[in-house]
Amino acid sequence: MSSTTTPTTTVTIPSENKGTKVDVTAIAKPFREDIQRRVADLEKAGLEPPLLVGLLANTDPAARKYAEWTGKACRADGLRYELRLIDSPIDVENALNSANDDPAVHGIIVYYPIFGQVESFSGTSQDDYLRDTISYKCDVEGLCHTYRTNLYRNTRFLDYPTKNLKCVLPCTALSVVKILESIPNCYDKSKPIGRHMEGQVVTVINRSEVVGRPLAAMLANDGADVYSVDINSIYLFRAGGRLEKVSEDETPESVVRKSTVLIAGVPTKSYKLPTEWIQPNTTVVNVASFKNVDEESLLQVPGVTYVPMVSIGFL
Repeated sequence: MSSTTTPTTTVTIPSENKGTKVDVTAIAKPFREDIQRRVADLEKAGLEPPLLVGLLANTDPAARKYAEWTGKACRADGLRYELRLIDSPIDVENALNSANDDPAVHGIIVYYPIFGQVESFSGTSQDDYLRDTISYKCDVEGLCHTYRTNLYRNTRFLDYPTKNLKCVLPCTALSVVKILESIPNCYDKSKPIGRHMEGQVVTVINRSEVVGRPLAAMLANDGADVYSVDINSIYLFRAGGRLEKVSEDETPESVVRKSTVLIAGVPTKSYKLPTEWIQPNTTVVNVASFKNVDEESLLQVPGVTYVPMVSIGFL
């Protein structure tokens, strides 16, 4: 899914318990080194590094912290980053269009929520409208309509059939894929593209448009059966773009118990996934900014592989 080579080994943190904890920053390191090399090559050619513009129009602590992490990561890798603070949410669309039209801007990231799910003149969600306003040429998160549509159709290139321009994929979801590629027994690269996760059963607890839904689709596109769990429903994504509503007998507990890979992305501090649901030898990925699992008890499960705090580790 990316032209960057995925590490073939996983760096782990030794544990006195029965499970293994993965060092996410070590997995991210070769990708960041590749960016740094590319930036250095541009500078040797007398060219400025790419400019990423962040648009922040809210006081949400998580959004502000994410903006800080973005700037810190860009500067560490030699990229230019400019955070534009916008006083009123109503002005975000104009600022976004201005950045879209500016040839000096190479990438745009908008920090949500801005309007949340409040109905607006532009439709049921102004935030969704803003995501679709970002030009695909500047969309570094892969969340605009062009990239979302291609993802759910499993269209991997913008320029089919020449296949020179890969589609941008949602960044947090892609980081989970890269992590799973580095963990033994999750991805089988000996199989054809589209079947690397064949035989795996995955549960994703989160169905947001930013992380959970695209991640479920990406893993299904790689051959897995993926249960998508949200507050009051469970769906099953299958290879080939098939989406099924599961039987009423299925529960979050039942799908977690049958999973070989479990991804928790619940954005609340109070949520904790019951450890007793998790089977031995399961790979557990915490993609939320809060710990969705009790780490101490999880690492007592035989053979479990635990990946903590994905978003922080990849920035």
